[in-house]
Parts: sequence; C-alpha cells; structure tokens
Amino acid sequence: MRTVGNRLDNLQTLRMANLDGAFATAFASLVTGAFIAGYITSIGGSDTWVQLVSAVPALLGLLQIPGAIWGRRFTSYKRFVLPGGLLWRLLYVPLVILPFLPFPDPVKLVVVVTCASLAAASVLLVQPIYSEWLAELVPSTSRGFFFSRRNAIATAVGAVAGLLGAFILDAFKAGGDQNTGFAVVFGFGVLCAMVSFAFFARMHDAPRLNPERRSLGEGLRALKNPFVDRNFRGVLLFLALFITGQAFAGNLFAAFAIKSLELPYTIIQWAGVMHALGNVISAKFWGFLADKYGNKPVLTLVGFGLSLTPMMWLFCEPNQDMRNALILLPTHVLVGATWAGVALCQFNILLATARPEDRANYLSVALTVQSICGFIAPLLGAQVLYLFARGMDAASAYKAVFIVTMGLRFVSMFFLIRVREEGAKEVRSALKDLRRITPRGMRAMRDLSKSRDEGTRQQAIADLASHGYTLAGDEVVKALHDPSPRVRRQAAQALAQLRTPEATQALLHQLEEHPDLTEEETVEALGQIGDRAAVPALIRMLQSPRSMLRRASARALGRIGDPAAIEALKQATEEKGDPDLRRASVQALRVLGATEADQQIADALFDPFPSVRIAAAEAVSELELESALPYVRQSLSYYQDEAESEVAYALGVIGSREDLPLILREAQRCVSITTRRRCLLGVARLLGIESEVYRLLLAEGMARDTAIMQLAKPLMKGNKRLRDALALFSAGDEEAALRQLSPNRRYPELDELAEYPSEELFLVAVALLAKE
Repeated sequence: MRTVGNRLDNLQTLRMANLDGAFATAFASLVTGAFIAGYITSIGGSDTWVQLVSAVPALLGLLQIPGAIWGRRFTSYKRFVLPGGLLWRLLYVPLVILPFLPFPDPVKLVVVVTCASLAAASVLLVQPIYSEWLAELVPSTSRGFFFSRRNAIATAVGAVAGLLGAFILDAFKAGGDQNTGFAVVFGFGVLCAMVSFAFFARMHDAPRLNPERRSLGEGLRALKNPFVDRNFRGVLLFLALFITGQAFAGNLFAAFAIKSLELPYTIIQWAGVMHALGNVISAKFWGFLADKYGNKPVLTLVGFGLSLTPMMWLFCEPNQDMRNALILLPTHVLVGATWAGVALCQFNILLATARPEDRANYLSVALTVQSICGFIAPLLGAQVLYLFARGMDAASAYKAVFIVTMGLRFVSMFFLIRVREEGAKEVRSALKDLRRITPRGMRAMRDLSKSRDEGTRQQAIADLASHGYTLAGDEVVKALHDPSPRVRRQAAQALAQLRTPEATQALLHQLEEHPDLTEEETVEALGQIGDRAAVPALIRMLQSPRSMLRRASARALGRIGDPAAIEALKQATEEKGDPDLRRASVQALRVLGATEADQQIADALFDPFPSVRIAAAEAVSELELESALPYVRQSLSYYQDEAESEVAYALGVIGSREDLPLILREAQRCVSITTRRRCLLGVARLLGIESEVYRLLLAEGMARDTAIMQLAKPLMKGNKRLRDALALFSAGDEEAALRQLSPNRRYPELDELAEYPSEELFLVAVALLAKE
C-alpha cells in the first residue's frame, strides 16, 4: 500500500483522479442536465418532474453524514470509495433501454427519478471520503492550482461529450426517432462512466493515518463540532444561502430553452461548449488568485458576478434561434469563467476553514447543508414558477424566476463578509491589484512563468514592474532564486517598484541567507521600499567585505529614514580606505536630517576625496549646521578643486556678510559653468535673492534678457547708472557693467561684486537691486 507522503505516487494518483473526474463529468453531462430534462419533457413530465430529478438527489446529500462517519473507520480510502462510485455508474444503465420499453410514461418518470436518486445516494455516501482523499494528497498552498486545473479539464471534456450528444440527439430527432436518440446519448454516457471507472481503478490507494472506529451515535455527536466552531457556522450560513441562489432555478434554464425558446439541442450544447471554454480559459487564473489572495476575496468577486449570469436569458425570445444564439453563446464564455471561480473557491473555502484533524466531519456537514438547500431550492423555484405562470405567459414566468434567482445570489454574498479565512487577503487589496490587469501584463506574467530564456524572463520582469503589476509579486519573488544573476538583479529592482507586502522579507532572505549571491540591486531595493524592518540587516551589511554592498547599504539606510541607523552611519563616515562608503554615509545622514552628526559631517569637509567633501557640504547646507562654519571657511582655504564650489554654497547658507569675498574668489577660480553657478547661488543665498538668481541662470538668450528687463524696469526711471550698466551688459562687457553700479551706498555689496567680477555675476547684481 502506498503512503500519503510519497510525492511521485501522489502525483500519478492525482493525474488519474483528473482523468477519472473528466470522464465522470462527461458521463454526468450526458445523463443529467438538458438531456435528462429533455427526456422527461418528451414523455410528458412537467416542470415539477424536471426539478424533482435534481432536487431528490440533492436531498440525499444527507447521506454524506453517515458516509463520513462510516468511511473514517476504513484504513483505506479507495476500498471505501470504490463500491459507491461503481454503483453510481451502473444505476444509469437502465436509462439506455428505458426509451424502448413499453412502460407507460408515468412509470418511466418514476424509473428515471428512482435511478437518478439511487445513483446519487451511492456516490454521495462516499463523496466526503473521496474529497478528503484528494485533500490529503494536495498541499494546501497548491489547492487553487490543482483544483482549478481539475475543474478545467473536467469541464472541457464534459462540454465536448455534451456537444457530441447534442449532435446525435438532434440527428435522431430530425429523423423522427427521438427515443433512439436519447438511448444512444445515455449509452454514450455509460461508456464514459466505464472509462472514468478504469482511471479510478488505477489510482494508488492511500492509508488513513488515524482511522476512527466510532459508532453511528458517536459519529453523529461528533458532528456538533462544526456547529460549535463560530467561524464555520458563518461558512455554513453563507453556503446555505449561496446554494439556494444557485439551485433555485435548477433545471428551469434547460426547460426554458427547450419548452419556451424551442432551441435545438445543438445550440444548447454549443452554449455548454462556450461555458466550458470560459471555464478552461479562466481556471488557472482563478487558481492563481485563490493561492495568492485566498478563497474569500476571489469568491466574493465571482459570487457577485454569478448574480448577473441569469440576465442573458431575460433577453431571449421564443422562436428566434439566431438572436438567442448570438446572445447565449458569447455570454456563456463569461458565465463559464464565473462558474469556474465559484466551483473552485466554494469547495476550497470549506477546506481552508475546516479543522484539519476533523476535516471529514466538517466537509460532511457542509455538503449536507448544501444538499438540503439543493433539494429545497429547486422545488421552491418550481412552485414560484407555478405561481408566476398563473398571472403571465410561460416565457415571462420563467424570466421572473430568473430575476428572483439573481436577487437571492446577490443577497447571499453579504453573508460572506463575516467569514474569516486564515491567510486570506482583504477583498479590497485583491480588487486593487485586479484593476491593474492588462493584456501586456498578462503576457509578461506568462513569459515569466513559462519561458526558459534568460533575456525573455528579464524583460518580462521589467514589464511587470513598469506596469505596477502587483498581481505577479509571488512570481517575481521566485525569480530572486533564478540561476541567472541578470534575472535576480531585475527581480530585485522590480520588487522595489512593486512594493508588494512580501517583498521586504524576500529581499532580506537573500541578504541574510545568501550574502555571497546578494547583488547591489537587492540592497538598493530594500532602501526604495522603505520598510524599517530591513534596518538591522542593512546596518550589519555596513561591515560587509564587499565595498559595493557597504555603500549600497548606507544609501538604503538613508532612504528608509529610520533614526536607529544614525549611530552606525556616523561610524561609517570614519571608515578608512573606503571613500565611497564615507560619501554614502554622509549623504544618508543628510537625508535622515541627523543634526547630531554635525561633528562627523564637519570633519568630512577635510576629506582628501572631493566627492566626500561635496557630500559633506551638501549636508551642511541642507541641515544648516552653523557649528560647521569654521570648518567650511578653512576648507575653502585649504582646497582648490571642483568640490569647493559646493563648500562655497554652504558658506552662503550658514555664513555672514563678511564671508562674501571668500565665495566670490571661489567663483573667480571656477573654470566650469556648473561650479561657477553654484558659487553664484551661494552669493545669492547669502544676499537673500537665491530664487531670483536661480531663475535668471536657467534662462537663456532673449528669455534671460526679458527677465532682466522685467526686474530692472521699475528701477530705471531716473537711474542713469543702471541704464548705462544694462547697456554695457548688453554689449558683452559684464565687468564694466558691474563697475558702473559701484559704489552704491544702499547696497555696499555691489562694491565687492565689482571687486571680484566673474561671468554671470551681473545677474546677481540686478537681482539685488530689484530686491524689495
């Protein structure tokens, strides 16, 4: 006997289970639904008989309770499930010959309902144990993936079988031999049942690890456990209302199509194919969402969608096959997609909210509630139809029932709010991510999950990040473990853009568990995300033997903005042999607003590396560290490189009127337009006219001349010296223009500007004169 823990055997068993389920669905498609409703109608059965054939089997779902109790006594799942599954299939064999038997129609109706009911009793007795068997084989984190694929395969095979059955039945019906057509369809269904059973027989058995030999009484008493569980009571209440909404119309959709619309079976089954197409297309998507966000948010989404699915029937009219086909076929794709999500999450939320040690009891109670509601709802729907039919025509009565169905489904969804599913995300969070779905994003996600080409995966990750496709956060996290460094780097950058909840922990895992594989992008991503949980790890990374990671860690700590990093960064500013780390640390202290690091920042003004001094000067300016004033003045005297333009600006921020010559002399020494303008802004900052000068420096050509004239125009009347200075400036003699403005009693600073002239300094003089 195989063990549950043998993964390869489990995988083989699940494959056989999928094939079993696929052909079992084909069997059910051919002996239930539209075909059984059509046969009942053909032998004179009313809508009550149509609903009865689905309602009675639903009521027999009560047998799941003793079935769960009885089945848990067995040490083998398969040995218990096999007899019930076989009887379920064999009990439909009489339907193959029933159309040819000379029984009165009422007797045939009884035989149909009896066979369907006994078959349902057989399979429902073992259903909880079969479900538990599959649940044991599938990891909880992969249930969405497995059951979505299982449902998609089963739906596709069932749809194809149903379509073939429709062609067969329509062909016989056209030849005037409808009874033979039904017999052939039912025979085809039994053939599918036998194929299904053959695959079931190939499933590896699994032992029950803890069989429970309870008496029926003890088992029934144990069934109180799901009702004692407050959260599961909420699940049961929601399930009762939700199933009522689903089953209220029951087979009336098929009856409406056959009796009122008089649609050919081919169109009805083509609608089934479209339904299956929507199911198959969306199955993986719903499975992915269920595994990522949990079943509750996905069920909320598809549940509200389900309340709209009967709407398409409201627009159908009798004897208009083309119109009805154009309405039903495309919309059934959406209906199929919606039902795929419902089928997946409705069952999985039971698994997720049931206690693992008592799962069989929980499932049996839930499925029993489902069965009771599945019995009552269609009979109630039939009675409501009868009441409506007394006051309106048949087609309108059907449509009225469909409207009631929509209302019941809509109301039931509000009872899902109180259900709590462990690990599930908020509905609002899921909807927020779903709103960002785009075709390009879906293609990128597909490329990432399926492509084995390094470049394609890298580009797919980049596309997902650029579109803010947080839905793919888990896939991007997995890419952090890609064997390609390029892909890992791209994944880290993408997580910084996506900022999904799991991003920080995933990046920290790389940082702490794989330090030798950690890339600079991983550290920078933590900084961009800004989660303070990363601070301790980044502080430790300041001691990394790899210089790139040390610098990246300092930058990341600055971006995160946690004051807890200040002491570590202060120490890093004194790290000998790594000027880039010193620079990054000073920059981080500036971003953190760490005025308590004034001494370390002041000391950095004498660093032998210009890049460090520039960072220190920026910090002095931004933090306005007046305590660093002596260091700033000395740095300007000691060094004569491009870094000193930033130091000169810092002097303009924290200095006084007496420091103006120092800044002007530095401007004269500058050979770069960038450094000279930085010095001029320092002068402007000291004189309180920085914004005006900045605007003038950025302007060019006529735009700059216009701006100068706008500033000077109010001052030109009666001011010949200013007019002459402007004329000299226009002629290109800026130094003479500055001298023309000096001396000036009101603005003695103009004398110093004239003493230390430099290119574009006249702009400062004009802005000063216009200052009021």
